[in-house]
Formats: sequence, C-alpha cells, structure tokens
Amino acid sequence: MKKIPYGISDFKLLKTEDYFFIDKTDYIPKLENHNSRYLMFLRPRRFGKSLLIAILEAYYDIYFKEEFETIFKDTYILNNRTKEASSYMVLRFDFSAIDIYDVEESFRYDLQITLKSFVDRYNLDIQFDNKNPISMFKKIFSYILKHNLKLYVLIDEYDNFANKLLLNSKDDYLNIVSKKTALFKQFFTSLKAGTAGNNAPIKRMFITGVTPMTMYDVTSGFNIGDNISLHPLFHNMVGLNQFELEQTLKDFELEERVDKSILKEWYNSYIFSEDVEEAIYNTDMILYFVKKFMINYKLPREMIDINVRSDYSKLRSIIYTNKKLNGNFKTLQTLIGGESISVSNLVQDFSALNIDKEDNFKSFMFYLGLVTIKNRQLKLNLKIPNETVKRIDIEFLSDALEIEKVFEINVSKLSDFLAEFALQGDIEVFKYLANMIKENTGIRDYIYSEQTVKSMYLAYLSLTPYYVIKSEEEMNKGFADILLKPFNPYVEHIGLVEFKYIKKDEKKPSQKRINSLVAKAKEQLLNYEKDEIVTTYLKKGLKLQKVIIVFWGWKMVYCKKVSVI
Repeated sequence: MKKIPYGISDFKLLKTEDYFFIDKTDYIPKLENHNSRYLMFLRPRRFGKSLLIAILEAYYDIYFKEEFETIFKDTYILNNRTKEASSYMVLRFDFSAIDIYDVEESFRYDLQITLKSFVDRYNLDIQFDNKNPISMFKKIFSYILKHNLKLYVLIDEYDNFANKLLLNSKDDYLNIVSKKTALFKQFFTSLKAGTAGNNAPIKRMFITGVTPMTMYDVTSGFNIGDNISLHPLFHNMVGLNQFELEQTLKDFELEERVDKSILKEWYNSYIFSEDVEEAIYNTDMILYFVKKFMINYKLPREMIDINVRSDYSKLRSIIYTNKKLNGNFKTLQTLIGGESISVSNLVQDFSALNIDKEDNFKSFMFYLGLVTIKNRQLKLNLKIPNETVKRIDIEFLSDALEIEKVFEINVSKLSDFLAEFALQGDIEVFKYLANMIKENTGIRDYIYSEQTVKSMYLAYLSLTPYYVIKSEEEMNKGFADILLKPFNPYVEHIGLVEFKYIKKDEKKPSQKRINSLVAKAKEQLLNYEKDEIVTTYLKKGLKLQKVIIVFWGWKMVYCKKVSVI
C-alpha cells in the first residue's frame, strides 16, 4: 500500500518514495497552450497548489532532465511530453515563510537566498556586488539575455504573508504594497520588467495564491498576464473530483469501509467556475481523513484538521469595524441560517482598501473558500460549501458575539442539554437557548427575522459533536428549518425543528395566532418526516423528535414536541 502524502508538496520525493499520487500532469499541455505565458492561479489554502508548482518545476527545469523518466514514471505526461519539457532554468519563489513582524528584512533575506541558490544551482558566472535583491535580479536577467537562455519563474503563495499582514495591520500592509521604496513592490516591478520587450528574459511565469487583492494593490491590477482561476478548463487542476476520490479510496482499500456521503458532506461542494457542474473535494481534507481513519478504521473524533482551523483563525477580524460587528457579520448570519448570498459577478480585481464593499467582501469570501458557487439566477448565488467550512464560520460568529459580550453561553451546559435530546428526546436544549437569548440583551439587535433566530440555533447546536445540523435541507419537496442529523453512534434520536417568527414590532400575538402558526408547522413536519433521510434512520432503530418553536421578536412564545404519526 502506498504512503499517505498528507502535507507533502515535494513532487520528486512523492514519486520516488512510494507515496500515493493523483496524476494531474495532463494539465501541463493545457497550461502551455493557453493564450498567455504569464499566469496566475488562485485557490483556497490546502488544495494542492504547492504540489502543482513542484510538478511544473520538475517538468520544465533542465536541472531535472536526467531524472525525468524516474520522476514522471506512470504519469500521463511521460508519453505525451511537450517540446518545452526540461528546457528552462526555473527560478522558484515561496513566500509562505516570510515573517510578518519584520517583513522588509525577512523578504530581503528570502530573495537573497533564492537568487543565490539559483545562480549556484546552474553554476552561472554571476558575481553580486551587493546584497540588494533587485540588483541581483537585474544581473540574472542580463545574464539570461546575453546567453540566450530561457527562464521560467514560479511563485508559490505569493500573497501568504501579505494576507496575514492585512489582517494584523492594514497600515503595515499598505506600506509593503504601495510605497515605492518597499521591496515587495520593487520585486513585482522587476518581474513585470522581466516580461516586457521582444526578447524578455522571463519566457513563462506561473503564480499561485489565494486572493487577487495583493496583486491588484502591488501592481495596480494583474496586468502582467492572465488570471485563470475561474476558467472552466482549469477547474479541477487541483483538488479531487468524484472519480479521483474513488481512486483514492480504492488505493487505500477503503471503498467498502467509508461512507462516501460523509466525505461529500464534510469536504466537497467546491465550485470555482460557473461553467462546470461537478464539485471538487479539498485535497488535504481528504488526505487528513484517510490518515485518521486508517488508525482504527473509525470516523475521526475530530473531522476538521486543526491546520485548516488555524488557516482561518485570523479571519475573525473581517467581521469587525472599529471594534464593532459590521455588515459582514450579518452576511455570516445569513449563510449560517442556510440561505445563499448573491453577487452580480465575482470581482476578479479589487484592492484591500475596498474590501468592505459588499461585492468585494463576498468575492473575498469566495477566494478564501468560505463560500462557493451555488447557481446563477440573474445574480450569482454563493453558499457555504460543506460542514467543515460551516463549523469554521460558526466559530467566527460565536467567538465574535462572546468577544463583544453580545451573547455569552455555557457551552458545556448546552452540550449536556443536547446530549439529553440525543439520548432521551428531551427538548430542554431549545428552551435553554431561548432563555440565553432573553438574558443576553445585547443580542436583541441581531434578532430581527426567522432567519436570524434560526442562525443562532444553528450556530450553537453545531458547537457540539453529536449531530450534523442541517438548515433548509430539501425533504419531500419541502425545506426543513433545522434537521438534527445524528453523527455520533450513540445518538438515539433524530430531530426536525420548524421555526415560526412574529416580528417584534407587531403586537403581542394572541393564542389564536400562535395556534395557526403551530398548525402550519405541524403540516410541514408531517411532510418532512416521510422523507428518505428520516425513514432511513427510523429503520435503523432511531426515534424521531419533531419540535415546533415560535418566536415573537427575541422572545420564545411556544416550544413543544409533536407526536410522530
């Protein structure tokens, strides 16, 4: 059995040390034949961009020419190599390790080491008079031109440290991207110069990153080449499609052991182009699952990789303005409540200075992987892709409310109440949450619709490990407000919850009004309980609990179980 390549982005190591590998080398000719030689490709963290960079390096670098057959054994490209294979000097940069607390010096040192290593690697007769990286750059370009050589520049995670800097200090970010004397800006100015003219030293360039913001700010838009991030031809260049997932499970002898619907629920549904239909899986999330599952062939206790959580941890700052919750918080509420958000079109060029503009912020979330394409109905609708991202979003929301002292709750107590629902069908957990909403007066400004009430329940019920909490799940041609879908093997009850909401500015509802809403909810629940999702659990011996909740503004005025017919 092959080794699991979790966290491995060294292509030569991966291929020569018997690691599992999904062959993506058929994309090399597609990239080569694209109408631009200078490309930028954006994807969320941990999708396999660094491995893609390593594949391109091994393929084009003359340094690996003698090892080509070994490195590319059993790949598509071995028998379909192009004329440009093994014909370039490759200058590869990786900006993931730049220290954001000493950016200028750290970036300077990184460039110096990279450029010096490049010269040593190819044994070039270049003497550097000083340690100014821009001067070093120019000398390399001059040498390339003088000796009629070909240079391929690869940049991995071009915006890694810039994004961290932006979330840490906007002023520091602006200094590195806009000041003419900033080395980062000079670097990209030199790159652009290296692509200009009839005999440009840089013959090809491929840049990976997460968002287009930094490139826009440092170069006034990516005017060096072509951003192919939303191009349907390159949709599956990183990540795994369904066939590749099946191949992965088969190679690790897991096809009969793993419930693929769980993988789809937690790690799938990423769509990066309007013109494709098949969603893709996050590569590292799948490899994390395989690694954990193969320990004892049981579902991991923690389905979310701690590294994924840490990638997003700094993003909490995007829902604050002047230390107060902003409109982005309401966008998060909408998404957690099960609704989609919409944009006219995804913005492909925008400045970090304008991230607060609605379409820019939503596009920013898309590039980060916090939302993905759902469909287009005049406008483009975006949704949370999967359970992993939903729980990360929920942590943003709950942490923000707690930090702002808007809503504080004893999660341990909440977990105990939900455990009672899971084991005995007790609905006290729903009343407890309502009581917390009542006690935390600061939350009232954020309770203004059924959707916002529901988002609070969805968020806090999801903080416990017993259920996957689904919202607006399609069930028997209707959409259930909340489905508590068992995820722990000891859970004995499945839950369906229907919310009804009366606006807080309306007069106190009469019992007749409440009864009318309850009757409507009963009809809906009766319909949902006939759905295959529910009947499958019932056949396994679980019991169904149907709950109706009515809120008047921020006050719960009704909460009861409905008998199952």
